[in-house]
Amino acid sequence: MIQLNEHDLQEAATAIRRGMDVYIHKAHGRMMIADDPERNVRADPEVFEAIMQDVNTDPDAYVHVERMSAPDAIKIMAAFTDRVRNQELWQALTYALKRPNPFQNFKAELSRFPKNYEKWRGFRQIQYADYVRKQVADGQQEA
Repeated sequence: MIQLNEHDLQEAATAIRRGMDVYIHKAHGRMMIADDPERNVRADPEVFEAIMQDVNTDPDAYVHVERMSAPDAIKIMAAFTDRVRNQELWQALTYALKRPNPFQNFKAELSRFPKNYEKWRGFRQIQYADYVRKQVADGQQEA
């Protein structure tokens, strides 16, 4: 059974939030973070290839924590918006989520409220860590 320590859990959550894939070995819990060079020009293709080669030799030995879908990420933004007490910010965030490019709009509106931006970052990290926990638990049940 995989037991991620808090540091690894936070690292995986950050990687998922940044659009990377995380692979965790079911037997010993070794975590590998794969940053696909086709999605991120700064990613190292050799590192990505080595990770994928390792995973592909025995794919059933790993739990694959995939990137969060855009609709799920928007649900997290909406959940945060529902917690906002500042009426002006609440209206701005609600509107941002309804317009095209909700991710850019949401971030732009939050940037006008620095205290709330820090609250958002903390809230988002907790939600992504919960997502990783759930994905790991679901991946272990498939074994």
